[in-house]
Amino acid sequence: MRFLLTEAAQAAVRWDPDWRRRFVHLAMRRNRRIAKVAMARKLAVSLYWMWRKGFDYPQTLQFGSRAGSRSRVQRARLFAS
Repeated sequence: MRFLLTEAAQAAVRWDPDWRRRFVHLAMRRNRRIAKVAMARKLAVSLYWMWRKGFDYPQTLQFGSRAGSRSRVQRARLFAS
């Protein structure tokens, strides 16, 4: 599974400028191999939330992975009262 996710993440890095920017930033801070695995994990999390919410990729780009969720402040207020 890790191999397939890293291959898919490499393709996403080549295709999407935002993913490319994040990969290059990570690769400069860490090792290139670590950056590949980190991008694969980011892809896996993104795929999970797309599946969970029933979004397709353009909807995920538009709303993000945290669309509709409460912020940390809102949750704190909810539990404080």
